[in-house]
Amino acid sequence: AGRVGIRTACHMTRVRDRRFSAWRGVSRVAAFFAGHGSLVSRTQACSDLGWQSLHDVLTKAHRHTDFQNVFLSDVADLTDASPGMPWYKEHYQDCVEGFLSLVLYFSIHNKAKQAALIDLASSTARELNPLALRSGLSSWPLFGLLDKLHLIWQAGERAAPLSTEPWRRAPCQEPGPAVVTPLPAAFAAGSTDVSPFSLVRGLRPGALVIDAGVFDGTDWSLFSVFAGVTVIGFEPLATNRRLVDERFPPALEKLRPGATRSPDGRPCRRHTLLPVLPGEATPRTPWADIFPASRSNAAPDPDLRACDGDDGASSPLGHTYIIGAALGERVRGLNMTTRYDYSSVADQGYLKGPKDMKREEVAMTTLDEVFGSYLAPSGRAPAHSIDVLKIDVEGYEMGALRGAEQLLAEGRVHYLILEFHPGMLGSTGTDPLGMLAFLRHYCFLCHSFKIDRPYGLQEFVARYTSSAEVLPVQGLGAIEDIVCQNLAWRPPHSPIAPRGQRSWAESSE
Repeated sequence: AGRVGIRTACHMTRVRDRRFSAWRGVSRVAAFFAGHGSLVSRTQACSDLGWQSLHDVLTKAHRHTDFQNVFLSDVADLTDASPGMPWYKEHYQDCVEGFLSLVLYFSIHNKAKQAALIDLASSTARELNPLALRSGLSSWPLFGLLDKLHLIWQAGERAAPLSTEPWRRAPCQEPGPAVVTPLPAAFAAGSTDVSPFSLVRGLRPGALVIDAGVFDGTDWSLFSVFAGVTVIGFEPLATNRRLVDERFPPALEKLRPGATRSPDGRPCRRHTLLPVLPGEATPRTPWADIFPASRSNAAPDPDLRACDGDDGASSPLGHTYIIGAALGERVRGLNMTTRYDYSSVADQGYLKGPKDMKREEVAMTTLDEVFGSYLAPSGRAPAHSIDVLKIDVEGYEMGALRGAEQLLAEGRVHYLILEFHPGMLGSTGTDPLGMLAFLRHYCFLCHSFKIDRPYGLQEFVARYTSSAEVLPVQGLGAIEDIVCQNLAWRPPHSPIAPRGQRSWAESSE
């Protein structure tokens, strides 16, 4: 260490002049990151000798007892000579972690450009999983600067993390046990096909399912309509709603031939699309005009007619009403980065993305707003409660839960189906343990398909966050759907009050 310190001191003037020469284009590099995210395909991370050498040198620098003040000239040897700083910038996507580590190290020793370098580091970190970084799963030194980086992004803009603290009183006297249990065999409804869809088989005709994250309508909406259930779905992206038009009818027809034909043989719909303008909370089409579905049959175009009643078979079919908005924590318009596979309100640059990602202005609303301001005032709310609330919104689950907190506080949700994916939750700043504690506060006990004994909440989360294998810095990571049951469930007898009436808000006082 002494030799390093002496050597560095002797070379400080020379090194200071040359070690930052490669950073004269910082603004151009930052613009590149801001504009392109993760569009370039990645090779095996950090496998090149240049990155391996840099890892050794930066690890050595980090171990120096005074790395804040002593610049290791070995770093300058790599960035000035071979392979050189231009090479590291050109190949940064082969090892985003390494490039981030290098930028952070330079930010320590270049006070004049420190702010610009920290901004560049934040842009670089957009391509890494925030939760994995905060969990210490990167093998590269971050020099204690992680808290200086902004890790939560939405459509290329900085966003605030989602809080998991409950804001309302619970409908039960005591929360349930602080565990996640194996999924009860009863949920399988006597079938070998044990999946969340098993819940739908046991629902009565006319039950209400909320499908947050419809995509093309061929999973929850499809099987719920097949089971005779009323579905209110949420899908913000116009491309996905077009997929519903293309894929949902033939998929339903395959399950039940004749399902999309009226008794006289004319085509009819078992889905209704309800657009919402960005910044508005609800569709402009009055709910009373379209529910039940047969009320909308005054449409002059026969192809737009809703299927009236069942198809003559012994078991009735349902209908899905798809609202063109994202579910979140508040009403607003927002730009959303679209991608075919994992579209989310939050940016997820740590996932390898297609080259045709675009931004689309969409509406965001809350479930409380839809029930209190749209369904309840119509006098035709489909039910007093929600039988199944399914939320699969690619990491924005906590936002959707926050926007349904009044319904949760009133005990109007029987079952919750959630995609539990700490990696994606991390992209919104959601603490996965905090989200499970939030559900417990509102009297839910969650069940897993992948465990054979009860797990404490912290122990369960650790299954998904304890190593780079289950929570990689780049890549999808471990994931599952969990089923959460309201232990305080009692079928509500009173209808949901229109928003603004005291009965709607009194449970929070």
